[in-house]
Amino acid sequence: MTKEEQDYYLSAGFTLDQINEIQEGLESGLDTSVYAKKELFAIQMRQIRLGLMEKLPVETYANSDYDWFQMEEIRHGLQDGVDIHVFANPSIPYDRMRQIRLGLKSGINLANYARLDAGVLKELRKALLSKVYIVDYIQQGYNAEQLEQIRIALEKHLNILPHLHKEFRGVSIHEIVEGLEKGLDVSCYAKLDFSWQQMREIRLGMENRIDVSSYANPLYDWQQMQEIRLGLESGIDVSSYRTLMYTASDMRRIRTALQENGMEPSFSDEELRFDSYQNVSVTISSDELEAFVYVPDSSKVTKAQIMKALRESHVIRGIQESEIDKLVKGGFRDKTIVAAKGIPAREGPDGWYEFFFKTELDHQPKLLPDGSVDFSEIQWFEFVEAGQRIALYHDAAPGIDGVTVTGKTVHSKKGRERSMLTGSGFAVMEDNRTYTASISGRIVLSGNRIDIGKTLSMEEVSLATGNIVFDGNVYVAGNVSMGVSIQASGDVVVNGYVESATIESLEGNVFIKQGVNGNTVGYIKAAKDVNGRFFEACRVIAGNDIRAGYCLNCELSAENKIVLSGKSGQLAGGTAYARTGIDVAYAGNRVGIPTLLRLGVNEAMTDQKSLMEAKVEEANKQLEILRNAYADFHEKYPSEVRNTMEVYLKIESAIFTKEKEVDSLTFSIYEMEQVITAARDAQAVIHDTLYEGTVFEINGKYWEAKQSRNVRVKRVDGRVAVFRNS
Repeated sequence: MTKEEQDYYLSAGFTLDQINEIQEGLESGLDTSVYAKKELFAIQMRQIRLGLMEKLPVETYANSDYDWFQMEEIRHGLQDGVDIHVFANPSIPYDRMRQIRLGLKSGINLANYARLDAGVLKELRKALLSKVYIVDYIQQGYNAEQLEQIRIALEKHLNILPHLHKEFRGVSIHEIVEGLEKGLDVSCYAKLDFSWQQMREIRLGMENRIDVSSYANPLYDWQQMQEIRLGLESGIDVSSYRTLMYTASDMRRIRTALQENGMEPSFSDEELRFDSYQNVSVTISSDELEAFVYVPDSSKVTKAQIMKALRESHVIRGIQESEIDKLVKGGFRDKTIVAAKGIPAREGPDGWYEFFFKTELDHQPKLLPDGSVDFSEIQWFEFVEAGQRIALYHDAAPGIDGVTVTGKTVHSKKGRERSMLTGSGFAVMEDNRTYTASISGRIVLSGNRIDIGKTLSMEEVSLATGNIVFDGNVYVAGNVSMGVSIQASGDVVVNGYVESATIESLEGNVFIKQGVNGNTVGYIKAAKDVNGRFFEACRVIAGNDIRAGYCLNCELSAENKIVLSGKSGQLAGGTAYARTGIDVAYAGNRVGIPTLLRLGVNEAMTDQKSLMEAKVEEANKQLEILRNAYADFHEKYPSEVRNTMEVYLKIESAIFTKEKEVDSLTFSIYEMEQVITAARDAQAVIHDTLYEGTVFEINGKYWEAKQSRNVRVKRVDGRVAVFRNS
């Protein structure tokens, strides 16, 4: 743009931001007449310019009636190839446009619900995608926060209806959903009398198997409830402080003292109590479990005098007469002795779970004497049948009380109860201790969570059985023949061989006990690990590790490691990529078969980071334009005027939204940089022989291998280096 042109636009009343948008369009060879209009804000011009650059029919939204957010949604709709006429209406706010657009992208038309609040539309869209029905609840007037929890409950097949009330906030319904999911009787707290924080304290107590009736009273505030709950969970007697006369901080002080020494606090900062009788000094520890005697000159004191001094100090239990006798006889000179010892309280044993299935399965292959590995003996799954008892909880037991030297009882703590098991696919019996499988399938224990997944068992998969698509785990006892496919949301386990077939786990692992001969068309993909005895002439993709006995002429890709176990673990032919490392016995073979091993940062990672950085740059440019417009309004209008202007309020809201977007993108870039940093330390470890014909690409640097033994290969100081394994 020439200076004359710039002066023209300035004299016509265009802002510098508007002129910049026109100039960028001219430099890109665009027809700027579409948006070089003074009535358009620079941020609106930008959305039209971006559409022109993407060769979109911008005339559908190049209208000052649309704000810039609406323009952006229409532009994204054009990019997505959806029917934008369903929502391209200036009367529909941008956030509603967004939900309709996302719905259309997923094959759902929400146009008939365009009058609903954007948050409600969002929940309706998610519900329809999950195939649950919430329209009745929308018609009853539940808000977005409430609908989100109702949707989650329905998706989890929880009977939320008996416990719903329109006056419950979404966070309150969340507490009810959490309780239902854990098999609790939520009726004791699903009441309007309780705040969501009070509900949470009652729920946590029920999960941890304590008697919540002692504090499930709306007269307690939630902090008081918490102190009583924590005391009960610690096994102490809370009766001394669960009165409403105590504040939460008072309760905390008493609870802490009871937990530390079994007695209520004296509300004194003194560590020891000291008394002096004639020539005998008696000191009692703060927990009253020890009494000490000091006599300056033992020759002038009798045992009777010491015993009297102890009695007058109220020391009556655990007298150590042998120590006193030694003192009187001169056995201790100018020393303090322990004259009495109390008996500390003993805490009871904690609660524990007895499980009726194997809680840990070893997925490591067995190393055979010849150096090969045997995958056939690995037990990948533990199966249970519907109705089978899977766990039994054993209650914590009471402790044994102690006694102080002054004769006070030191209350023992009951053992800590363990919280109830969480997860899916099982039911809790009425005793709240017995757990049974509600479905037949694979069972997995992880921490305090048990999940039983639906499992489809097949003798074999072939052209006769057809392709398999299953929401759960798939177990094949025999082989998977050529030309078929298995897609499962969970794990896929094949006991036999896999020919040129396709196997995909969307969320889990793939285990193939005998191996794969893919005939160049076999395809194995898992969100987590892929394991098999061997892989030949196939493509294998893992979201985590690939582990096998050997791989020949394959295309391998692992987001973490490739590990070929045993002395015969050979990776030869084809290509292999692993983000953090490759660990094999042999790389390549004697005849020099071309083998490409790629490690570290790959193009997809750098592209993803670059895309996020470009998004940050674009968001910051938009922020700059918005902030300039915001400042312009401040300069032109007094606060009482601009605060009533819809455009000004939209700009203010847009700045907040864009700032949050920049923060989120910046954090995502940080996480990506962490991943890239870890990938830069990638290395290949070859325990036996590295053959010629093997080429390494490590973080963008290539190196053709020379035959060597027992080495590791990594990038150091901009070059690929080889080191001897220690």
